[in-house]
Amino acid sequence: MKIIASRTLLKVRRMALDEEGSAVLEFVALALPLFIPLFIFLNQYAISSDTQSSLRTLSREMARGFVTSENDHVAERVTFEIFSKGADVLGFDDELSNGSLSYFYQCKNQPCISPNNEIVVTVRLSSSNISISTVEHVSAWS
Repeated sequence: MKIIASRTLLKVRRMALDEEGSAVLEFVALALPLFIPLFIFLNQYAISSDTQSSLRTLSREMARGFVTSENDHVAERVTFEIFSKGADVLGFDDELSNGSLSYFYQCKNQPCISPNNEIVVTVRLSSSNISISTVEHVSAWS
């Protein structure tokens, strides 16, 4: 029994003095703290890009709905409808309910729905300080 215990003890000593695999351990110990901030940054960048892309989609759809309406009154209602339902579909329902998501539009000439007029729709997310604008033109035959 003593011989087996001493052999086991010798194997354990050899393994403790052996430096094989220590480079992997050192790499993990040194590199891991450097990679964590990188992963956090990439995650935040992805979230910001997704938010901007969704807001761009919303503003484009609102501008399209505005310029294809038959008059200014209908255009305002259609734009609001697209804004409220589109924000809900794109995942901005919390921002919509707490008021941090808003929009406004500007027309180059009055009335807005007139031939060759330019409409600018801006969607703003105040919680992230992001504003996205889309320019559309009313058809020359409207």
